[in-house]
Amino acid sequence: MKKYINLLILGILLISFGSYYFLRNVSWDDVLLKLGQYDQKITIMNTADVHGHIMFEDNAWGQYTSENIYGVMGLPLVKYLFELEKKENPNTILVDTGDMFHGTNEANVDKGEGILKIANLMGYTAMIPGSNDFNFGYKRFMELSSSLNTSMVSANLYRDGERLFEPYRIVETGGKKIALMGLLTTNALRSMSADEIKGVTVEDPVQEATKVVAELKDKADVIVLLSHLGDDTDVELAKKVDGIDLILSGRRHNLYTDAVKVGNTYIVEAGAWTTHVGYANLYFKGGKLKDIDWKVRSSKNESKSDAQMTQIAEQYHAVALEQTKEVVGKSEVELNGMRTELRTKETNFANLLTDAMKEKAGADIALLNGGGIRESIKQGDINLYQLNKSLPFANSMMVVNLKGDNIYRAIERGLRAYPNGTNGAFLQVSGIEYTFDASKSADKRLVQVLYQGKPLDKNQIFKVAISDYLYNGGDNYDEFKDAEVLQTDSLLMTVLADHIKKHKVVSPKEDGRIMVTKKRYKS
Repeated sequence: MKKYINLLILGILLISFGSYYFLRNVSWDDVLLKLGQYDQKITIMNTADVHGHIMFEDNAWGQYTSENIYGVMGLPLVKYLFELEKKENPNTILVDTGDMFHGTNEANVDKGEGILKIANLMGYTAMIPGSNDFNFGYKRFMELSSSLNTSMVSANLYRDGERLFEPYRIVETGGKKIALMGLLTTNALRSMSADEIKGVTVEDPVQEATKVVAELKDKADVIVLLSHLGDDTDVELAKKVDGIDLILSGRRHNLYTDAVKVGNTYIVEAGAWTTHVGYANLYFKGGKLKDIDWKVRSSKNESKSDAQMTQIAEQYHAVALEQTKEVVGKSEVELNGMRTELRTKETNFANLLTDAMKEKAGADIALLNGGGIRESIKQGDINLYQLNKSLPFANSMMVVNLKGDNIYRAIERGLRAYPNGTNGAFLQVSGIEYTFDASKSADKRLVQVLYQGKPLDKNQIFKVAISDYLYNGGDNYDEFKDAEVLQTDSLLMTVLADHIKKHKVVSPKEDGRIMVTKKRYKS
């Protein structure tokens, strides 16, 4: 009897495992396709926020959460997955939703030239500009985009009243016309000088989308938005603009394992840094779109990476390593550059950098947007390559005179989106301590700011170290625009490198300079 019971239990376990495997790995829509319930499937593969990641890495330091650290595939391995999918379904296209060219040491070599070469081998059908694609300057961005062998599309990027790119591209695959339109965040140009972008504007995405969708309704079977607005903005856009079938989101680096549906619009996002690639499967019946299924996939099989692309990547990697091999010092602890934590709480890495800024400037206070740090650094020796990976943006330190009231208002602005782990505006600080109440509504969260143990005087003028990104209105900050500029200094990466060289060994800690009370949500 006992033998039969054990066999019964084993059978139940096997059935349960088989069901679990089936549900995780087999699309029900694909089953219906085989049964004839659908007569067509088109797959749109999507990379998002690649940020120059062309090298395979074991983990993605700084992305997602400490519980979900994925490997970085690099574009050569993504190319393999694309070719694999095309063999299974010839009606497969590949698109990108912005921030391709900037963000790694390899990207910095010749200002994105290696990334351009690899992107041109990927087989993209369409791409859109991202906000960080302008980090090498507007002129360089236009050089890169004009050298692409695919279409760059954007409906709301203008110069002197004319669109810089076509607002959309219509591609025909599997007998269906797929319209691929693009939209860019209105914040994209905030870190650039007025002279550099004279005449360049990013227009309201809702107005532009409304016009383009109206034009496309009689031209395409499916309307797909390639978006670099941020998924939160995409949700609001989908509520206001009817007729978009699918939004492939970029900018926020969120990883969607399932689609979100707003009205009749599916919204998805494929993460960042090539940790994953997204698959939007479109199913048709009688010529009409009936359903959209979304999956994300990744691979750790580096040996499958495209050989030609890998050779190019390794060439640029070797140059980057040579240029940044100098060891500047040592850290006795891991420097926490986890994206979600930098944007919701104090971290030891942010403390180290803001302290370095304050010390270098001889300032009273230092302020830094949490989104300025992109990656953790392991305990041990630190070289310039690692620092460049963590601080990839060409942001310089500025020293300004700033009224205390502006400091209060800036900190409050940084708390508006709390506890959203994609909120790069969250301010990290040195020289002050602040406490906020997470149970309060936006613009009413800041409880107190202490300077030298006493409430910060709102009427006093303080010498403050910030980044040029903040001064120029990045992350929608306007509290710094009228500040008296005392000096413009080195790149933040250089400020930190010099600080570590000076001290030789660093061991930063979280010391309570940012405190939260009445925490309603787990960040």
